[in-house]
Amino acid sequence: MADPLSSDDLMRQAGARWCEEHNRWECTKRSKRRPGDHCHASAIRGTAVCRNHGGQSTELLKAKGEAITAWSALSGQAVVSHTEAVLGMLQMSWLRAHLYAGLLERQFTDAQDQDADGGPAGLGGGDPELGPGAGLVGHTHGAVKDIGIYVTGEAARALTVLEGQERDRVVRYAKTAHDMGIAEAQVRIAEQTGQQLAEVIRRTADALLLAVVGLVTETAGREGTVGERLAAALDAAVRAAWPGWLSTIVPQQIAAVTAGGEA
Repeated sequence: MADPLSSDDLMRQAGARWCEEHNRWECTKRSKRRPGDHCHASAIRGTAVCRNHGGQSTELLKAKGEAITAWSALSGQAVVSHTEAVLGMLQMSWLRAHLYAGLLERQFTDAQDQDADGGPAGLGGGDPELGPGAGLVGHTHGAVKDIGIYVTGEAARALTVLEGQERDRVVRYAKTAHDMGIAEAQVRIAEQTGQQLAEVIRRTADALLLAVVGLVTETAGREGTVGERLAAALDAAVRAAWPGWLSTIVPQQIAAVTAGGEA
């Protein structure tokens, strides 16, 4: 894996402007209050703009910057778009949320089983005060010299907090992706790709038709007049059958490829 980007590398790659006067990365937009001067507001981490010049909500800008920061730290990629970063982090957060949910369910189940068996305190069993929430909530403790360790209250267990934070993060990244129009952009890209693929298939089919007809003509032409008549007949037959072949063969091969099978 490549080395993660440093903070300066990240901001430099995002296009932010370093200000020697304020010793920080700042917005690249022009100031409206001071014509001819740059905006000297701090750039949002992972971006080249401040919250006033971003053209989007501060929450969205921060989420985009956070995605760029996290994705760059993970992969060390020097160049990554906001779209790629947000989608990548959304996928990662989604997987983590599922992992934490599974671990939390196991923790809760184990705590209830231990409680039913009269298991050791601290693991959920033998602590009737926590009741059915033993796997989700634990006691906090304090200690003094004369009294020793004592219960000070209750708090959510760490895994419970992690799972909740990851769910919130999934929702935030999903909203960011929606606000960025990523879904619509992907549809447009898919449509363009489909049109390009169709054009490639059409051009390939036309080229193959000319190659086949040319080969037939060349081969049959060596047989004199009879060969020329045969070439003309084959030319007409191939050209007549060609559209039907394409309309049948191409969908079959596309279906075979997308299904992962063989025609």
